[in-house]
Amino acid sequence: MRLMDAAGIDVQVLSHVQPGAQLLGDDQAALSIAVCQEVNDWLADAVAAHPFRLAGFAMLPTQSPDDAADELRRTVSELGFKGALINGHTNGRYLDHPSFEVLLATAESLGVPIYIHPTDPPQPVSDVYYAPFDTELVPTWGWPVETGTHLLRLVCAGVFDRHPSLRIIIGHMGELIPFCFTRLNLGLTMAGWLGAPESDVPARRNNVGYYLRRNVFVTSSGVFDVPVFDCARAMLGLDNLMFSVDYPFQDNFAAMEFLRQCGLSAVDKERFAHGTADELLRLDDHPDGHHPQRAAVGDTWHRLRSRAQSRIGRALISALVK
Repeated sequence: MRLMDAAGIDVQVLSHVQPGAQLLGDDQAALSIAVCQEVNDWLADAVAAHPFRLAGFAMLPTQSPDDAADELRRTVSELGFKGALINGHTNGRYLDHPSFEVLLATAESLGVPIYIHPTDPPQPVSDVYYAPFDTELVPTWGWPVETGTHLLRLVCAGVFDRHPSLRIIIGHMGELIPFCFTRLNLGLTMAGWLGAPESDVPARRNNVGYYLRRNVFVTSSGVFDVPVFDCARAMLGLDNLMFSVDYPFQDNFAAMEFLRQCGLSAVDKERFAHGTADELLRLDDHPDGHHPQRAAVGDTWHRLRSRAQSRIGRALISALVK
């Protein structure tokens, strides 16, 4: 909390990330259910201690989609969570698998998004694509490719036609999708429409870009490059982009410097920094009618020391990789 104050960040949404419950096998569904319930209750206590500064995403036992849907409903309705975060595939099954229809329908009915977080590709993919360099290539290249592919599978499978109000979030400035947007919109759209008569998958009603702009939101988490942001904004539109830090994996101060460097107008900066997230996650919904107060200035010495440590650390890393 003191680091949030020092950097000037008012609100952070907390979650449990990779590998999460998706690490467990399909034969460990009971364990996954119990772990998710315990972890979500613990997270709810942490959020309750600072309700105007923190919010939560649920961890779900996707080994059992029915129970995952029940846990999403419980955490949103009883604990006040803002959605769920799923760490990619579950033992090779992606969210376009028919078994997950109940979970997607529940998220849609509750009006909460599902955040797809990167994870390792299925082992056969890693063995062919990345070995023997998997420890280097998987986190840097394999994760965005894996997550972007997961999202595109939802589009190709017609998920957003069946669930037009479903919202999906991906991070890292779009997991490479904005860079490939024009090619994807043309190629996938035409391939889907032309191949529909010979395919078991029904033709999509709209072009791929329609779903990416209507159903998908992208956070800046961990990618603080203005040219990359400019690409995502040009391809998807500012209304689909949300500022995020990816703390503790990334630095609060670096994120705030990036926000200042984006060259946005005051109105657009407010929208990117928090406005879209406020609306999507309903961060302003407080039963007592109060709204979050801005972060306190915090201890001056702690703020200056934290900022200096951040700058020195980033300068050393930059010098090493030049």
